[in-house]
Amino acid sequence: MEAAGLRPQQARGAVKTVSQAWVSGASWDAALSQAPKAARRLLGGRARAPNPLTLVERAEAPDRTSRLLFRTHDHHVVETVIIPSERGGAAGRTTVCVSSQVGCGRRCVFCETGRLGLIRQLSADEIVGQLRSAHLLWEDERGDAPSVTNVVFMGMGEPLDNLDEVLPAIDTLCDDLAFGLSARRITVSTVGVAPRIARFVSATKANLAVSLNAPDDVRRSKLMPVNKRCSLTELKSALQAALPPGRDVLFEYILFDRVNDSLSDAALLRDWLQDLPARLNLIPANPGPDPELRQPDPERVWAFHKTLLDGGVRAMVRHPHGREVGGACGQLAGAHRDTLDRLTHTRGEEHHVG
Repeated sequence: MEAAGLRPQQARGAVKTVSQAWVSGASWDAALSQAPKAARRLLGGRARAPNPLTLVERAEAPDRTSRLLFRTHDHHVVETVIIPSERGGAAGRTTVCVSSQVGCGRRCVFCETGRLGLIRQLSADEIVGQLRSAHLLWEDERGDAPSVTNVVFMGMGEPLDNLDEVLPAIDTLCDDLAFGLSARRITVSTVGVAPRIARFVSATKANLAVSLNAPDDVRRSKLMPVNKRCSLTELKSALQAALPPGRDVLFEYILFDRVNDSLSDAALLRDWLQDLPARLNLIPANPGPDPELRQPDPERVWAFHKTLLDGGVRAMVRHPHGREVGGACGQLAGAHRDTLDRLTHTRGEEHHVG
């Protein structure tokens, strides 16, 4: 704005105007009317209103996890999830899970989103808009629960297939004039697109999470087609080459009953994680498109976990949030496959956020 001819104080006022409309949910026209007079004309040509998302459905689980179904300006559908922590006070957190694509082209067999295929990429402002919309909804009702503290790119889509939009979205989320989040409170999850890991790691300090789900190439390729192009060996080599000293990676391992949850599988996984600065989340499977891929009994989960702990692996068991409303890992868009086409082409009852 200074380069466009405004004095520094006028430029700061103009930027604060845009920030107010984006973060607080103020009306765009009302915000512009509050801008310094000299800035209004310039803002009109250089800034645009937040990209509106239309909330077409909201479902809330007993633990207050909320799955939000949004329609974009061109009538596609994406889902976002608000996940409050079970802990309150200073130790608590509220996480928003955002989507990076409409659909997904990676076609993991346990994931409902993968059945949709890739429809299109989401733009950076559509990604940020999900957080903005979720933030505004949550602030109205959170009570004593924490405001939004964390963002995870674990919704619909493969973020590393859309880095041209995901990276600017992260920068915006971290900007003090936007939401001011620490990059360490943002986690981007990938199926393991090895050729794009180096670019991600060099461009942002956000956390990287990699979905493994099998300790060998044969089973991983059956579960995750990406492994046919990026084997476990190639994935590990890419991580070792890209990660600088002091930076670790979070691995996610979904446990499927009698598929990848034996003690010998835990030993294979432990061995593969050697020589990597790794943390591991174990996730008992949620109901998905393949009824044969079921959650193991708790005894098998804890035995698997203990084997890893005894082998020196930093591992935690993550319990699902939002499973009852189709908002847990691998479930997004699953409850709506029969209605997505209708929602895409008709308007129905709408509630505009922003």
